[in-house]
Amino acid sequence: MIKKLFICVAFMASAAAFPQSQDDLGKIQLSISFTEAQAERFDQDVLVKTEGKLTQLLSNHGIAATDYNNGLLLQPNIIINSQDVVEGGMQNINVINMTLQLLIKQDQTNIIFSSYSKTLKGSGRNTTLAINNALNTLSASDPSLTAFIDQGKDKVLRYYNSNCSQLISKSANLGKAGKYEESLALLASVPDAAQCYNTAQVKSLEIFRNLQRKECSALISDAKMFIAQKDYSSAFEALSGIDSGSPCASETSLLVKNIQNQITAEEKKQWDLQMSIRKDEVAIQKQRISAIRDIAVSFYNSQKRPGNVIIVR
Repeated sequence: MIKKLFICVAFMASAAAFPQSQDDLGKIQLSISFTEAQAERFDQDVLVKTEGKLTQLLSNHGIAATDYNNGLLLQPNIIINSQDVVEGGMQNINVINMTLQLLIKQDQTNIIFSSYSKTLKGSGRNTTLAINNALNTLSASDPSLTAFIDQGKDKVLRYYNSNCSQLISKSANLGKAGKYEESLALLASVPDAAQCYNTAQVKSLEIFRNLQRKECSALISDAKMFIAQKDYSSAFEALSGIDSGSPCASETSLLVKNIQNQITAEEKKQWDLQMSIRKDEVAIQKQRISAIRDIAVSFYNSQKRPGNVIIVR
């Protein structure tokens, strides 16, 4: 039931939010992702500062930083080497000596494409300000940092261009085995600039349709159960998750028509928006791709990171 409801929410949310802007088309896209240990250790201000610096760095090198996990990560790791407190006048000063490590990697396989390490120093009235001051010394024009990004871009594309047929084949086998979410996650990791990106998009739409075909009957049953309980909002939520190309589309429209006087004005507005989108084939394809992205993100977030590390040379 949880999985079905997530697919509903993913498809509903995608009606108003498409996966990327036109400016990001053709770019490699990386998600800036901290490990749980890093996220728990450092203040939110430090994480936001680090993400902001890295987002700008990626942009300078023609890489889009995404706010979702598409399988390709830029993973930062902050290591505090030493911390001293210097007495100074009205207030003590914290002095930090730290190492910033960066990895460009594939989340599903833990393949590392490029790595970078830099020692930074900073000072401030507290630890957070000292770390942020150290991060400010990171220069986007640092030759070793530029080499790290360029090497990562090159190896990501070479990896996907060399392994595209295997990835497509693996995703097809996962789909046949009913592992639709994992199949979609694998296809979603293929960067826009890879030679087989368009093929991956077509295959992901096929897998998504198969997933919808499997889920739509169950969603119809759930909707009827909610209607019998007079829980019309939950019924509407279930029906809204059914794709217009699924075998249940006609029955979905009929059920919504039957309860349209029972749902809220906002829900009715949302359904009318979906109906207008479904008349536009380009818009509905974008909606499906966005829903696929959300399913892939959910899959990646639910998985434990593999322990082994593979370095691409």
